[in-house]
Amino acid sequence: MSIEIQTEPISLEEVSQEVARLLDKYGLVAPSSLHGAPKDQRISAVPDSRTIRYYTTLGLLDRPLIENRQAKYGQKHLLQLLAIKALQGLQLPLATIQEKLYGLSESELGALLESIAFNNKNTKYEPAAPVARVFREIVLEPGLKLTVADDYNTGLSSEELKERIEIALKVLSIKGEIK
Repeated sequence: MSIEIQTEPISLEEVSQEVARLLDKYGLVAPSSLHGAPKDQRISAVPDSRTIRYYTTLGLLDRPLIENRQAKYGQKHLLQLLAIKALQGLQLPLATIQEKLYGLSESELGALLESIAFNNKNTKYEPAAPVARVFREIVLEPGLKLTVADDYNTGLSSEELKERIEIALKVLSIKGEIK
């Protein structure tokens, strides 16, 4: 599969729509929940004007061409935005994305996107089954509880556990939470 993008420059307002269309067309973003991580509500599926300016400020996105005092975005800008969104879909932080994309040519960006699209298309994702955990809670005194997972298995001796509990109590007393 080859990633094909229009080459005629478009305005900032048009970029978001075009990125949304291309992400869908090429299947570049697998749902975050399928990667085993919760969807991060701070990350939008499609970059808006403000986000695009932010990416430019960070150096993730090349500065736009300026024609008649209006920003214009071309093929490389669209490839960069697609790559950013595709890599965010893989749960990568912006700093890592910046490292991966720094200095890539249009052909290198296209190859990266083709690889991501291929992997998304050929990977069968199955949502992880929810795991129920049971905890026991022991009230040592009003306001002080010890919570232990039912499946807790320690390799520590009783003395080592007592030592850790004493350390926890000392830390709480230093913070003034236990007097």
